[in-house]
Parts: sequence; structure tokens; C-alpha cells
Amino acid sequence: MPHRSAKVLGFAAFALTASCSTWDDPGPTSPEGPAEAPRTTAKPSAEAAASPSASASGGPIVPVPPVPWARESIHPVRWTVPTDTTGLNESVRIDESRDGGATWTTVGYAPMEERYFRYKVPSEGPPVTRVSIVFRTFDGRGNEIVVRRDQGPDVTLTPSKRKSYTWTRVAENAPFGPRDGAGGVVHAGKMWLIGGWNSNRFPLSTGNDVWSSADGASWTLEKPNTFVSPSTFDHANDWEGRHFAGYHTFGGRMWIVGGDPIQGYYQTDVWSSADGKAWTRTDAYQPKLPYTSVDTDPLSATFGQTLYDDTVRPREETSFGKRTLALTGVFQGALFVMGGQRIEQFVNASVGGAAKAFDDVWRSTDGASFAQVPTAGAIFSPRALVSEVVEHGGRMWVVGGGLYDDPTAGRPSRSYFNDVWTSPDGAAWEKSPSEAPFAPRIWHNVKELDDRVWVLCGYDGGELGQGRIADNLGDAWYTSNGTDWYDASPPPDFVPRHAATTWVHGGSLYVGAGNAMRAEPDGSSTWIADVWKVTPTP
Repeated sequence: MPHRSAKVLGFAAFALTASCSTWDDPGPTSPEGPAEAPRTTAKPSAEAAASPSASASGGPIVPVPPVPWARESIHPVRWTVPTDTTGLNESVRIDESRDGGATWTTVGYAPMEERYFRYKVPSEGPPVTRVSIVFRTFDGRGNEIVVRRDQGPDVTLTPSKRKSYTWTRVAENAPFGPRDGAGGVVHAGKMWLIGGWNSNRFPLSTGNDVWSSADGASWTLEKPNTFVSPSTFDHANDWEGRHFAGYHTFGGRMWIVGGDPIQGYYQTDVWSSADGKAWTRTDAYQPKLPYTSVDTDPLSATFGQTLYDDTVRPREETSFGKRTLALTGVFQGALFVMGGQRIEQFVNASVGGAAKAFDDVWRSTDGASFAQVPTAGAIFSPRALVSEVVEHGGRMWVVGGGLYDDPTAGRPSRSYFNDVWTSPDGAAWEKSPSEAPFAPRIWHNVKELDDRVWVLCGYDGGELGQGRIADNLGDAWYTSNGTDWYDASPPPDFVPRHAATTWVHGGSLYVGAGNAMRAEPDGSSTWIADVWKVTPTP
């Protein structure tokens, strides 16, 4: 399934902040203003300069009523560009006040049209902060003149939740080889890597090999790739290669839930294994038909031979229905499947059904029968393309995601989200009151480590920028409450990527493999086979 680079969806507010390695928006460091020549076509009046406004409608967008911010956390600040920008400089100044707006300190600059800045909450000082956006111009001698100041409300500060983490590369070229979308589970005291996609490595684009490791550095092949030819493959007793499926540990076994549309149909099957070698299909799929039949046509060149029937697999359907790239998780003793998408550009509607994006929730206690969970009230918008749904604080967490473009079905561009939703049961959902500071993304990883929810890597669909590798992300963020996020990005030699594989094992978070696909018009994939370890610093 090509992860095509699509320059889509107008997340212009994030274009400046999409760099994976930093959270501070680039801009002049001097309070005198930007290095470029001031763009001024009209000089403001002395009254305008002396009486900056505090506009409720045009001010920085922070939660109202304000949600407390933890010290050192990072929060988006947005603003509305004035209708008349005549004479205004192309950049705005971001100031903070710790005394209710009596005095201001400059904390950064951003292009005015960007309408977005990542603000880091002070680590010390008074227990409140206020942020303002300063629209300004310059006189003929380069002196800054404030035209207007839009300011938000005071926000109460709470103690910092920041912790320190160390990144270490434990394998530069692991023997499982470059791939993306491979499953990562922890089972029987080891980390397991399952399947994945690399069209240069696997005859059918995806593989079904299984590897294990106790430390992330040394890996053992537990099951070789057998998915090399549909006509000779044992569909009844082995799972087809796939990537970015649901991969979990549940009931003392490893599980694969669903899959991708690379073979021209939706993989909705469910498999489990105790040892990674022998796998059993568990889902109650229909129709149950033989995968082979004897050719009874005497005029056929294959008369009397047993042939693979390539119409059977596309017809199979589990109780949660035909879909791909769904969100999956384990919560309160059950497997969950939610969201996902039917994509006509990959699976013809005559085979997989009409294009559709899902926001439903399904639950199973045995991996065989899935029952739809009735939802009430608000719920996340239809989405796919999230590595997993995690459990944290007694709730399920859905973080980010998006939808694939499907031009012939009326979806000309991709969607990218960075919202955060949680649920105590899969039925009632609550959205975090604060916008997350990281770029909206798909193909990212979500894990829980150190009693914190982590978001790592992914693909944000932004334009190619300085220091970027296509639209791949190499950042890492964590939160304990869904409101206060902290940056824990890896060192510079970590390659930005999407569809990586992650494990939480032995008190550390491991990140490996993935795809560093290049920007259009090339669009070629660059698969990765390294492994990194993220460890809490004592």
C-alpha cells in the first residue's frame, strides 16, 4: 500500500511547527524584530500605537474558561489576523505577562499568517501567566511601533509534570531488516516483531515473518515469511502478510486483528499464537468456503488440477465488517476495534463495498465474536491510521489519526488530526479541553510508558521544509492528563519516520523500523531497520 506523499489539507497553522526535532517556532531572537526589511505601507497613528487593543474575538485562543497549565508544558496559541493588514509587519511578537498584563516579556516571534505558536509555560515565577499577540510595524528608522495587542486570559499554573528520558540506539541494522507497519507486542518476557511492509523485500509487498528479542539488539527468527504466492499459500492455517494491523497481547497469547488492503481486498481476519510459530484463526467469519477447488473443465489447460480460488478471501467478512487500518486496543479484558476506513482507490467497491469512514466501536472477549458497543453523546470523528488505542488512568485513549484520500469516492485529500479522546468503557467519550501541541498526524505510534501516554513519529502531510525528510516526523511527546504535553524528542541522528514499531518492555520504550519516504515527485520509500531505547532518567 503506497504511503503516497500528498500535499493536502490546509493545516497552515502547523506548517511552521512541523519540524520534528524542535518545539520552538523559528523566528527572530532579537526583540527589535525580524531580520527581513520591515513591510510597512502606512504609519499607524500615535493613538493606535499608544492604545493596543485586547480583543476577545481576535485574541489568543486558549481554553475559556481557562484550563490550568502545568509548568514547563507546551501549548498551542492561536490568533486571528486583522481584516486590514495594511502597514503591519509580516511577523507577530508573542509576549507573556506574569502580573495580569501590567508588564510584558517577549518569548518569540511567528509569521502573522501562520496564526500559530507553541508556547512553553514558565518553570518558575508567579502562579499565573497570560499570553498576548502583538501586531506591529516599524518607522523609517527601524523602531518598532505596536499597532495592536490581543491578549488571552490569565491561566493558572500547576506544578510541572516534566520528567527526563534518555534515548539510546541499541541496533543500527537489526536482522529483521527494513520494513514499516510491523507489529510490536511484548509476550513471554520478550519483544516480538510481526510482519510489515517492504515491497523491495517481500514478494507480495508484505510479509508474515515473526522475530523475537529480549533486549532490542539481538533478534531471533521465530517464523519465516511464507507469504510468497497466493496460489500456494496455506490460507486456512497461516495469516497473510500485512502491515499496520492491530497487534496485541491478550489472554496469554499474541494477537493480530485486521490488516491492510494491499492484496486488493480488506483483511478482517483475527489470529492468535502462544509461541509466534503456530497461529490459529479465531474470528467467526462468513462465508466459510474452501480456498481451492479441482478444475473440472476438460477443455482447460489445468483440468484435474487443484487450483486456488482467488474470489474466496475477498468475500470473507468478520462481524465488525469490511474495513482497513482500524484502531485497535486491549481494555478491561477485551479486544476493541474502532474506526477504520473503506478506500475505493485500493479495493474496488464491487469487492469491498462503497467507500466509508467509521467512528463505531466493537468489543470482543474471545477474539471470535465482536459486538458493537452502543455509543452515546460525543465521539471522535471517523478516523483510521493510529498504531493502537492505549489504556491509561482507567480509560482508553484515542490520539490523533486521520483518513486516507480517496479521489474517486469524493475524498480528494487526506485528513490529519491531533485531538485526544478518552473513554471509561468504549461507550461514553470525552474530548480533551486543550489542543495538543504536536502536528496532526497519521501512521504514528501511541504507547504508555512511565504512567504517561506517548505519541511518537508519524506523517503530517505538510509541505517539504528545512530539515525535513518528506512529511515524516521524528518527534516524541508525552502527557499524564491529556492537557499538559511535554517534548521528549530523540537526538538528531534519529531518522524521522512513519509506521514505526514500538514496544514497552523492562521499564523502557523501544522504537524501531519504519519508513522515511521521500517527498514528491520522487515519493520512493526508504525503509529503516534500527532500534532505539527510551529510558526514564533516574
